[in-house]
Amino acid sequence: MAESSLASPSGTLPLPQDARERLTRLLAQPAVRRSLPALTGIAALTGAGLLYLALASGPQRILYASLTDGERAEVVQTLEKGGIAYVIDNGTGTLTVAEDDLYRARMLVAADGGLAAPESASEMLDAIPLGSSRTLEGERLRLARERELTLTIAEIDGIEAVRVHLATPERSVFVRENSAPSASVMLRLARGRTLGKEQVEAIVNLVAGSVPGLAGDAVRVVDQHGRLLSSQGDRALEELNLQRELEGKLQGQLAQLLAPLLGEDNFSSEVQVQLDRQEVTAARESYEKEGALRSESESASQRAGAAPAGGVPGATSNTPPPPGQMVAGAPQDGTAAATPSGSDSETSAKRVYELGREVAVTSTRPGGIARVSVAVAVSKDALKKIAPANEARLKALVEAAVGADPQRGDEVTVIVGKFEPTQLEAPAFYETGWFAAILRNLAAVVMVLLVLLLGVRPLLNMLRARRDGAAPGDDGALPDEAGEAEGALPPRLTPGGDDGHLREQVELARRIALDQPERAVAALQRMLAAPPQDDER
Repeated sequence: MAESSLASPSGTLPLPQDARERLTRLLAQPAVRRSLPALTGIAALTGAGLLYLALASGPQRILYASLTDGERAEVVQTLEKGGIAYVIDNGTGTLTVAEDDLYRARMLVAADGGLAAPESASEMLDAIPLGSSRTLEGERLRLARERELTLTIAEIDGIEAVRVHLATPERSVFVRENSAPSASVMLRLARGRTLGKEQVEAIVNLVAGSVPGLAGDAVRVVDQHGRLLSSQGDRALEELNLQRELEGKLQGQLAQLLAPLLGEDNFSSEVQVQLDRQEVTAARESYEKEGALRSESESASQRAGAAPAGGVPGATSNTPPPPGQMVAGAPQDGTAAATPSGSDSETSAKRVYELGREVAVTSTRPGGIARVSVAVAVSKDALKKIAPANEARLKALVEAAVGADPQRGDEVTVIVGKFEPTQLEAPAFYETGWFAAILRNLAAVVMVLLVLLLGVRPLLNMLRARRDGAAPGDDGALPDEAGEAEGALPPRLTPGGDDGHLREQVELARRIALDQPERAVAALQRMLAAPPQDDER
């Protein structure tokens, strides 16, 4: 009888006879033979995964994103001296290292001086030479401000590199010639990162608040793909959202008021709000017509005049008068000459009044309500149920609910009519969401079945055919079950022949009795049964 043996690797001890027989019996089991391809595939996949984990490198982290060729060469030289592996992206020039070597690489570059640290604003201002012109000082100040803004914005998460450009024109003594400053910000975002609307607004406000006289509307933010992040269309979108919110609020108030009164299906309402989009700033200065008397002063003066000039024209006027003579007695009327005399007077008054002054500045921002239009349709049957309420009272109720102002031009229209129930046609089953979900799942199942039937099954059959064809027919192995018919019996044991053939048959019968006792009993019963007699004899 030929002894079956298992080949052992060179340099290893052979397995004992009992262990080899047990292993042979285990591998000869039909279930084990059928599961061998699956186990082999799982083992291959596991080995491939372990090999990939052993050979694959760890995750990469960005060391520097935007460097010049000279700076990149110095950094690479420093990393090679430190024995740190690096990868340079040919498209963007980004320098990456392993995640475990990131901070060590940064310390090496900082210690070696391969990449100079950016010059701070204080250093730039200290470097201004003495006796420099005012224009040079202004440019250095602008560059220092740009540097500080760059370092500040770079601290935001998701931003790799920043460049800030400030346009600050010189101030002129003429108001009409003054120009407002503006700014532009260029951002390089990390791969797979985006900035939200709030972050863009924060950058705009940060730049606008750092430059005197710079408005937020004059700041533009652009990413590395050339997309404008700070769009001017956001204001129009905000106004549209505000209008939608106001209309929804008013419509909700109407529904909350009329639903308990008329019923949910007995009315319908529409609200249209027109917003005031003009921004107006007005200044007014006024004075009172009649002021209050604050103080009053008056002054008067009187002065006596000299005797009028006399004499004969042409004669000597400076001749002294003749000496006077004393006359006894009182002067007689008409005899005494009247002595000429003269005087003048002056009177002045000063009154101080206090005038009232009023200065008012009014600023109106866009977004106010300019006009409201409300349209309400009410069911006639529902209106009859809430009698004595009528159409006029219902209109007044709606005006009070929406805060309508006739002076502003608001309009409220209430129409009473018959409501007909609306019947919505149900969509076809192939237009529903559940049908699409079922269709997707069925398509996935069909794809899996096709892969199993057209890919996996032929591969397993090929492997099984190779294994069965490689096994010799006279080494004591069992015949394949797929090649035997159901209920087939082993060949009869013939006592004749050589001893080797007899031993092979005995060994085959013993294995059949151990592995498949039912078939062995059936074969034994068939051998012991009497041979059928020929009817023709």
